[in-house]
Amino acid sequence: MSCLLLEDGLPETIDGVPIYADYRNMIRFEQILDDDALSPAVKTVLGVEQLFEELPPGGLERAVDRLQWFYSRGKSTDAEDKQPVGKKVVRAYDLTNDADASCIYAAFRQAYQIDLTEIPYLHWWAFLALLENLPDSTAMAQRMQLRTMDVSKVKDKKMREHYKALQKQVALPAKAAARPRKVESMAERLARRYAEAEASLRQKSGRQT
Repeated sequence: MSCLLLEDGLPETIDGVPIYADYRNMIRFEQILDDDALSPAVKTVLGVEQLFEELPPGGLERAVDRLQWFYSRGKSTDAEDKQPVGKKVVRAYDLTNDADASCIYAAFRQAYQIDLTEIPYLHWWAFLALLENLPDSTAMAQRMQLRTMDVSKVKDKKMREHYKALQKQVALPAKAAARPRKVESMAERLARRYAEAEASLRQKSGRQT
């Protein structure tokens, strides 16, 4: 994973190709992933267009792989699979959720004096770093803490039930948690199609010789 504090900094190009690194593009990408009216092929093309001005060397397959990498902030694609057995990864926010969007806007104004409707550009990785480190005094930070809280560790029964009720109030739709896997599936599906096409070409070439 790339580190914001090291010399690499925030990527503005991938494989020498300029990218649309603004956080708004990745929110649009999430909306594309959630749109059931779009076919997987259309989602792939539209998703790549949210990041790249032009396809990088390696074509569409490489573009989807790098889209997955950028969307996950350079994290390993199998990071979730390395979680301890029985430990569920809980996403703390949904950028396409109206309630969360309002809370995020207010929290950025409160904590960082950033107006997300006026700022012309904010890198996706920087946006997420700020979001995930909001001070506890913001309503959004409190929502995220509730969502990730392991209420089973609360010993007092009344308090445990209280927190369960609060979690239900701020619970996110299942689609939010499914997005990282959708991105992985997009990359896997495209890689599989390329492999099948190459195998078919090799088979045809073998028949001709």
